[in-house]
Amino acid sequence: MASRRSVVTLDSSEEADIQPSKNPNGGTLREDPQFINSLAKGLGVLKAFDGEWDALGLREIAVRSGISMGAAQRITHTLVHLGYLRKDERTRRYRLGARMLDFAYHYLHASPLYEVAIPFVASARDECRETVNVAELDGPEVVAVIRMPSQRYMNPTSTIGRRLPAFCTAGGRAQLAWLPPEEVADIFDRTDFQARTPRTIIDRAEVEQRLAAARRDGFALVDEEVNLGEIALAAPILDGNGRPLAAVGVSTSTADWTAESVRERLAPVVMQTARLISRSLRGWKPF
Repeated sequence: MASRRSVVTLDSSEEADIQPSKNPNGGTLREDPQFINSLAKGLGVLKAFDGEWDALGLREIAVRSGISMGAAQRITHTLVHLGYLRKDERTRRYRLGARMLDFAYHYLHASPLYEVAIPFVASARDECRETVNVAELDGPEVVAVIRMPSQRYMNPTSTIGRRLPAFCTAGGRAQLAWLPPEEVADIFDRTDFQARTPRTIIDRAEVEQRLAAARRDGFALVDEEVNLGEIALAAPILDGNGRPLAAVGVSTSTADWTAESVRERLAPVVMQTARLISRSLRGWKPF
């Protein structure tokens, strides 16, 4: 008996799911049989909710994600059922669900960094009476993974998971300064040197000079380059090979501190905290 071969016809949105995907960092990904484009699209839908509290309609989600309406409808339907999106049946608009926080929880508690660093960060906060952060380098950006705010200076826009450019942040420079030059060059090749304030240093050569100074001093200091009215200082948390795992830093207000007083009084606390965390993590590597 002759075998039958079934013929499956794909609609345009389904055909798009098996085409090469766009690289989220720019450019087009080469065809890769291991790459699941539909998964990338699902994550793109979640990233469409970029911190604004306003709920999004299906068309807005499709436009922000760069996908078809059909794909957006199927993906949002799936994510609602899984709990990662919430849908208002009256307005037919979507918001992120609280289940999204599971990823942050599992990430933080799967890493020794969080558990080890917390007591040292708390001690530094109490000694400095200023906000203390721990940030990890992720390509051309830094991501806040621990934040212990000061009781007298609160910045509600800075929370765990917030991403900032590494080139102009204290935590970013503190880690870049301890990377090999070829890695720094690769990161800077992918960096958009865009000013966040009138005081942001955007000249690549000058930023590289600041990295050399941070390596020499043991810490990086940023004066109103990210936010006006804010000074930040950070020192690297290093593994046994001297490679940065993260950076611990202090951020404070220019109303209370100058760059000179931060260097004199806060830098020793931050560097000692970084050394204590580094020593406690000695022997641990992310991979």
